[in-house]
Amino acid sequence: MLALAFFAFVAADHCRVENARYVLRHQPSVTAAFRPVDSGPQWPAGVAMAIRFGDSGRRLWWLPWNGGTDGRQHLASTTDVTRPGWHPPSPDGGPRPLGDMAYVGTTAGYDVIGSVPKRGRPAPAHILLPGLRDAAWHGDTGRRDRAATQFFDLVGCASATRSGNR
Repeated sequence: MLALAFFAFVAADHCRVENARYVLRHQPSVTAAFRPVDSGPQWPAGVAMAIRFGDSGRRLWWLPWNGGTDGRQHLASTTDVTRPGWHPPSPDGGPRPLGDMAYVGTTAGYDVIGSVPKRGRPAPAHILLPGLRDAAWHGDTGRRDRAATQFFDLVGCASATRSGNR
């Protein structure tokens, strides 16, 4: 655990969001990564977050968005961004298989970052998704996965030529 914390501390300033790789603490079969996407002006982060459940192989896709005047950050569920013809949903609706959930990104020292991850910017060292457990288990997709309510920790930084969550 100490090695993970050290890696997160050292790598967070040097790893761009789209190259960051995460593992869910205490449940390493659940991983996360960001993939660059052409999400348009309504979704200005320019990335989609992929959460992969190793036991089932299921992958969930999310688009980051800032909450505006409430000062909170969120993820909006979206369809598979790797499928031909994918386009982001309308911010006022559209296909969101699992709805929205809260997003909290932190530095290596657990200071909260007040914005969502954006393409080209430094990656958060830790990510907390308090609603992931509920979304993975009770979502309307008919499939169920388990996810601990725990931090995703930055564990790697891929080269610029690799993206997505493998």
